[in-house]
Amino acid sequence: MPSPPRSSSPTPMLALFDKASSLPPPALFHPILTPKDELTNNNEYLSTPPPPAAPVTVQQPIKTPPPSRDVLAVIQKYISDLEGRDKSIKIIQYAFKILLHYRWVDSKRWSTMVSHFSQTRKILRVGHCLGTIREMMDLYSSSTKNNHPLRMLATWCGLLITLGNEVADDLFCFYKMGVFGPSLGKKAEKVSIYCWFVGIFLDLKSNLKSLHGLLQQQRKDLSVEEQHAHQQKIFLARVSCTKLMMDGIFCGK
Repeated sequence: MPSPPRSSSPTPMLALFDKASSLPPPALFHPILTPKDELTNNNEYLSTPPPPAAPVTVQQPIKTPPPSRDVLAVIQKYISDLEGRDKSIKIIQYAFKILLHYRWVDSKRWSTMVSHFSQTRKILRVGHCLGTIREMMDLYSSSTKNNHPLRMLATWCGLLITLGNEVADDLFCFYKMGVFGPSLGKKAEKVSIYCWFVGIFLDLKSNLKSLHGLLQQQRKDLSVEEQHAHQQKIFLARVSCTKLMMDGIFCGK
């Protein structure tokens, strides 16, 4: 019985397998990776890594002092100044004068303290006339360049009234301390009161004129900051006018 015909020689088939095995693997294929790892590896080839994120700087909050500390600093600076200390005592003195006027406190107990406050203010202001004298000297040196004689006369009158008030206050203070006798002390007290009243009237007139000018200067085309600053000036002018009115009332008493 004849044997079946043999197939062609396996040499060409083996050559194809050898050729296929000699080819380099594809760029995106690794022979030892699983399909899942191959997908991850392919994504690494296909996708570019994101750029490194910029370092985030965390700003620390600025520590602000508590409001109570700011208020105490302002009060300390106000009291350390001579004018501030004088005005602080004046506020207390006027407050107790109101209480004594309406008999809300015992007059036998608190009237002496109010009198001592008045004397303390006079001691604090001893020698205050030197500033007025210096201002008069500066005005005299520049009076030749001024072309407004009436305004210059009004300025000189105001300075002379202020000087008379301050000198009379100093003399009355020395009388209370026992330096001068009652004859000079009583006259100095009257001169001080009259000069003070006239000075209050002149200052009140000047402040009312300034307040009227500030009210006329109000405009809507200003910025928010400028309007706020303008309102502050108006508020301070009103406070000054109120203070001068109270001075006039107490001076009249």
